[in-house]
Amino acid sequence: MTSDKFNRRVKLCQLIISVAMPLAIGFSGYFIQLRIGETQPHQTVLKDVSSKLADRRLLICDQIKHPLNDIYYYIEEVGDWEGLSAPKIRQIRSNLNNIMCSNRAIWSLEVFCLYINYMDDVAFEVNHGNNCARIGAELNPERRIHESGDDVDKLLAGEKNLNTRMFIVVLMSHLQKIFHSGF
Repeated sequence: MTSDKFNRRVKLCQLIISVAMPLAIGFSGYFIQLRIGETQPHQTVLKDVSSKLADRRLLICDQIKHPLNDIYYYIEEVGDWEGLSAPKIRQIRSNLNNIMCSNRAIWSLEVFCLYINYMDDVAFEVNHGNNCARIGAELNPERRIHESGDDVDKLLAGEKNLNTRMFIVVLMSHLQKIFHSGF
């Protein structure tokens, strides 16, 4: 009799295990799928935001690359710098600042600080007393011939910052790094 009772208990355990295992696997699968379903929309939104941010950065970069290059040409006296004038360079600076500052949120702190340092400390000398930005370019005889008017002394600092080339290379490399990394 004990043998029959034992066999029935073994059969009952086998039945419980055969029913419980598929139920446990089913519940586990259901909860895993539920968690995956919760994270997929978040990842899709994050991917969309990343894509829009990259598109916006590309658009802004297209707007600022030629004006930044013009400032560099004028200061270094390379390329077509004779086609530019000191008032035009100051206007370019103002336009660039409007673009960059109004889109501050899309740039990393590092890139924005590099831009501000380049514009306010390297390419231009900013005198906060009268809000006048003088171009950090040499006032040599060739430039005096090229520039007309008595305002040249007020518009140009008279000496070029030796870090101009290095700063523009660092700024451009950081911009390039952003586009290759996605953020």
